[in-house]
Amino acid sequence: LKNGNEAMVLADYPRFVPSEGTILRIDNFTNRPSWSTNLNDNQYRGILEIRDVEGNLVVINELALEDYLKGVAAPAESDPYEKIKTLAILARTYAKFYLDVDRKFPSKPYDASDDPGIFQRYLGYGYELRAANMTRAVNETQGMVVTYQGSLVKTPYFSSSDGRTRSAQEVFGWTNTPYLQSVADPYCEGMELKGHGVGLSGCGAYGAAKEGKTAEEIIKYYYQGVEIEKLY
Repeated sequence: LKNGNEAMVLADYPRFVPSEGTILRIDNFTNRPSWSTNLNDNQYRGILEIRDVEGNLVVINELALEDYLKGVAAPAESDPYEKIKTLAILARTYAKFYLDVDRKFPSKPYDASDDPGIFQRYLGYGYELRAANMTRAVNETQGMVVTYQGSLVKTPYFSSSDGRTRSAQEVFGWTNTPYLQSVADPYCEGMELKGHGVGLSGCGAYGAAKEGKTAEEIIKYYYQGVEIEKLY
């Protein structure tokens, strides 16, 4: 994912711009999910660029934010729908924060990574084809983001807690994120902490959604004092 502002500059690197509606495929790229060797997530909407970044060849996928979100494999297709909606809103907010407010990769020619260890797990068009509920959730929550006192916020999330989430100050040393406080996480009681522990836990969102909580209720519990606004 990258901000499209560079699109008007004549490129001195390979840049593949498809006709409208065309999906690009990288035939020599293998990205198969562990549960199925028959699948290969090597298809993408939008533009593909090939760059040399610090001696490494990278492929950059430039596309609209809403299309990007449909390829973010944060929830499972079988998850309760309100959990999927929750993650659609959080993934949009997280990406938009690093597009509009801050740069997470300031020295790189892109604004996001497909590595879930440092950004969000983006698989592209292949995931979109097999995850109809995520596409539906992205469409139904179009433009909806999380704000605190009127400003876009960081919305980290992770797999599971051990019964409580952690504050951002405790884990990252952040002192300017009062909405990222430690909260009780009863749906994850007895589990192991998997991930950084800040913000929403996947098991917590699953349990809350199964119990009938809405995406807005889930978000406002795990991110203290926030609102959900529709930007577009």
